[in-house]
Amino acid sequence: MRSGSIPTVLAVSLLWFFPLHTAAQDYTSWIRYSDSGDNDLIVEMIEQGDLAIGLDVAGALGLREDVQVQEIILAVGEQITHRSSWERELILRVMLASVFAPTLESSELERRLQANRNGIDFLVANLPQFGLSLKREVTRVLSFLHPPEYLSTLMAEGRRITEILREQEGQLSGEQAALTLTFLETVGTIADPEFANLVLLILERTRHLEVAEKARSVSRSLLMSERLGRIK
Repeated sequence: MRSGSIPTVLAVSLLWFFPLHTAAQDYTSWIRYSDSGDNDLIVEMIEQGDLAIGLDVAGALGLREDVQVQEIILAVGEQITHRSSWERELILRVMLASVFAPTLESSELERRLQANRNGIDFLVANLPQFGLSLKREVTRVLSFLHPPEYLSTLMAEGRRITEILREQEGQLSGEQAALTLTFLETVGTIADPEFANLVLLILERTRHLEVAEKARSVSRSLLMSERLGRIK
């Protein structure tokens, strides 16, 4: 934390200017017209404010034209240590859903991810220790940015899912099922036949109907891609 820094003073001033009872659109309006040069100040706002302010700020970042937020991702993940891990993960999840919204065109999503590569690297490297909801959000964005070094992490996450299925005799909680479906969706989009055996193992072990149907569809697609690759 940079105690006594100019950003801290400005952040506190903004929090006084927009008191807690002020409507969320006041934060949204300011952040919408900010740029990456304001990222340090935005980090201070998240750090100095309560959780509601942090979530408002994270959600508003997707509205601005300058999509570089990797400094904020890294700060929330590593620097703001006085918040509990679930609070930091919730802020990161809201930020990812806003800046890398699933409603964006795939080309725009890929552009935004490339512009924040250091932040995405950090999220992928820490994927094993995240809670299920943040894991799901990170896994989703990997559909649009998946260099080889990311695929090994995604493969390891798939193996963890198969172990959960083995330990729980095919049963999944709601969050576990949601993560598994997102994993299957991402693997289906990447279309790398190397994932075929892992998807087949999920299909073999799951007793969750929606997961089974998705795994069946994705495995069929991956096996077809493998056959076509052999023909070429």
